[in-house]
Amino acid sequence: MRVPEDMAVASATISGDSRIDLLLGGHDHDTLRRFAGDTDSTAGNAEQGLKVTEVEQAGMLPDTEGDIRLIKSGTDWRGLSLARLVVQRDEKGAVVGSRVKLRQYTDIQAAIAEPQPSTHVVETLQGIHNRVGKLVQKPLLHSAVPLDGRNHTNRCQETNMGNMLADAIRAFYDTDIGFFNSGAIRSDRILEATMADGEPLLVRDIINICPFSNGILVKELPGSIIRLALENSVSDMHTDGRFLQVSRLRVVASWHRPEWSRVVDVLFERPDGSLEPLEPDRTYTVTMPSFIAQGYDGFSWFAGLQTIIEEEAAMTDIGLLLAIFGHGELPDEDVHAAGIERARAATVVGLSPVDSLPIVRPVVEDRIRFVERGCVEFSE
Repeated sequence: MRVPEDMAVASATISGDSRIDLLLGGHDHDTLRRFAGDTDSTAGNAEQGLKVTEVEQAGMLPDTEGDIRLIKSGTDWRGLSLARLVVQRDEKGAVVGSRVKLRQYTDIQAAIAEPQPSTHVVETLQGIHNRVGKLVQKPLLHSAVPLDGRNHTNRCQETNMGNMLADAIRAFYDTDIGFFNSGAIRSDRILEATMADGEPLLVRDIINICPFSNGILVKELPGSIIRLALENSVSDMHTDGRFLQVSRLRVVASWHRPEWSRVVDVLFERPDGSLEPLEPDRTYTVTMPSFIAQGYDGFSWFAGLQTIIEEEAAMTDIGLLLAIFGHGELPDEDVHAAGIERARAATVVGLSPVDSLPIVRPVVEDRIRFVERGCVEFSE
């Protein structure tokens, strides 16, 4: 309401059962207050008959208290009102009187000096920044081929980076199948091959791939749900991150078919490399990031199905990648040591003869094949 309407309400509710002790008004973009008995309905006046410019000092109105009936607090995060309602009660606990103590800012930035940070805090933060800066600059691995982390490719087709990630998480838990939702791949660039010039990829480069630190979970899924998940993977117009990069599956699909019937064929790759049809009634163990395991991005069926590895006990995606490539060696008795070795065997092809850093060489191998060539653009 505007000030005239606020004043009318304040006057009509000054006593009796309908009494309102205080109105906090809006709509007008002015800082003001009105006491009981005031009649000034001009929004630009801070008090009865006084303009804001006549009483404002250093971004504030003078502190006041009493039977204040209306408060307005400006706009655009410039104004602020701090009101304290002080009440009196009778012997039965009923409120028999009240007054308001009020401090108002017309320009809080002008009124409050910018606080000076603690020297100790500044020094502590600077030390942390320096250590983190050195950490993320450490050399981590080499790639014999460019790694495709671009959003527009990962969200509509198989990529070598997607294959590497799906293989790593599947091997870590030694499950039947691995899913890695493309929305969890965030680098949005091609990481160029490093073997030619000898400059390795850094810790920072790997963190940029999976910055969310998603937990890696294991679910038991029937083949029928896996096929539904693959349909969901190709159901949108490839603008979000639901497209799945896969491990131990061979999928044939068509973007030109209607949604929920785009998957033409699904084969499961056995540990010996042989292929067999995905069985609708068979239960498979599937490794996946916690985001889709919880049902997001349209994978609503996952949330209610059996979880073998819960998030509390899970390794994170970035934690696994750093461990695979040897950043921070784990003790032999670490519970994840065997899984890390499996994931390392699935992703690392050797060590650099120059600096002994691990080398990766992931490839695209028709795990996901579309009847059409390339990504299809859809109009809305």
